[in-house]
Amino acid sequence: MRPTLLFLFLACLFAGCEQSAPVPVETTTNLPRLRALDFSPFAAPLDEIGSRRLSQIDRILISTDVSGVQEALAKGELTSEELTLAFLDRIRRHDGHLRSYLEINPHALDEAREADRLRAAGTVKGPLHGIPLNLKDNLGTAAPMHTTVGAEILLDHIAPADAKVVQHLREAGAVILGKASLSELAGSLTTDPPGYNAISGMGVNPYRAGLPVSGSSSGSAIATSARLAMVSVGTETSGSLISPGASNGVVAMKPSHGLVSGEGIVPLIRFQDSAGPIARSVTDAAILLGEIDETEIDYAASLDANALDGIAVGLLRKAILSEETNAAFWLARIDEGLAKTKAAPQDLGKTFAEKPELLPAIFLGLSEDTLPFLAAAGAPVKTVADLQAYNEVDPARRIPRGQNMIDFAVRVLAAIRDESGVNEESFGTLYEETALGLREAMAAILTQTFAENEVDLLVSLANQHSMLYATAGYPAITVPLGLDETGAPNGVTFIARPGEDAKLIGYAYAFEEATRYRVEPEIVRQ
Repeated sequence: MRPTLLFLFLACLFAGCEQSAPVPVETTTNLPRLRALDFSPFAAPLDEIGSRRLSQIDRILISTDVSGVQEALAKGELTSEELTLAFLDRIRRHDGHLRSYLEINPHALDEAREADRLRAAGTVKGPLHGIPLNLKDNLGTAAPMHTTVGAEILLDHIAPADAKVVQHLREAGAVILGKASLSELAGSLTTDPPGYNAISGMGVNPYRAGLPVSGSSSGSAIATSARLAMVSVGTETSGSLISPGASNGVVAMKPSHGLVSGEGIVPLIRFQDSAGPIARSVTDAAILLGEIDETEIDYAASLDANALDGIAVGLLRKAILSEETNAAFWLARIDEGLAKTKAAPQDLGKTFAEKPELLPAIFLGLSEDTLPFLAAAGAPVKTVADLQAYNEVDPARRIPRGQNMIDFAVRVLAAIRDESGVNEESFGTLYEETALGLREAMAAILTQTFAENEVDLLVSLANQHSMLYATAGYPAITVPLGLDETGAPNGVTFIARPGEDAKLIGYAYAFEEATRYRVEPEIVRQ
């Protein structure tokens, strides 16, 4: 970033840019949905199954994971149809408060019944056969579900085809419950607050209203934590899987760049966007990754309780202490967990204060990746400034919490244009050079950190180092650390080298098995 643009960035960050003012909203009342969740296709089956049977299924779900559910299905203890009804019932009872869904798949029961039919005929497609899950609403889904990225401008948009990751899930026999809410435009509309979008309102943390849900894969994390889905697929550009995973007490993984196809996913920075699993356990995350990636790797085969024994681990203690207000509490949990795994940790003094700035690449991606998608989808916009103007026509409906990131993006893109002498219509080359240059720079920092400290794994907290690992294309996974004294969840984050996704899953599993820190939110028992 050149000096003039850096000055603009710092001035806006610390002094505040001129922004569209948010429409006043009562802090205790969520915004009305622009599209109500429609349970009418399931009304009669929900009435017929009865509360007693639903309670029995709830008890099964609380005590087991995907593999345990598959065992129950194989034994005939429940059917995929009953399982799907149980999740639909929980969504109906709790999502008016949690706002983790944008839309329910009207064909969910049909998909469950087909899974049951195939099972009865002797065909089980894999470990996700008949398992209900949801999808972040930037993953393209063909009719009848919409793909909106949470934006009013795409309220009625239907993708022409399923994203490739969705195709893989359908081939695996999974049941799609619906589309999960998210920070609008994958977090590039507003930072006030993360976890909000115009269509479904503000996501609510299942541990306690008022706690952060983070973003942008907030709905995926909320729904998975509160058992409104068995697992979910979210996406990350920089922290968008790891951060909501940690904030909502679940496992979330950002795979190595390119491991999961981005075809059919609404892009933000196509050079680093990645879909990944969100689950309540590392085991379930491994199973889900194995179905959505582009390899034949069996990640579940890496689940070894002794995987961290003797492994050289670099704990980013100094960075955690400098950025986290409750650092001592969480570091004590991490230290205890690493000791139980018999890992060989060393404290690293790095804070990575000199790393390059990602924000210009985000705004160039918004201009060169996201806006072309909106235009191709039929939205009446071609530039970020067009989107800003569109939203300002009806702010109460389109941007009730403002659009501070869009306002900032318009100014930064203008500054880039003035400094570079490149017209906005010709930003493509500049964008690619910027994004790939950032990837190279961030990867160099991490490569040096691994090499000079002779470690096989870096240990961070939540998404503190997402700008590094995500931009560089390195894999990362967060594992719950339980709750602090206020009842707020958090997660330890492990970072491995590119292509070491299976090893990373093994390390995370070993930590999870040794600690069992995760605490279910109270809403799970309701």
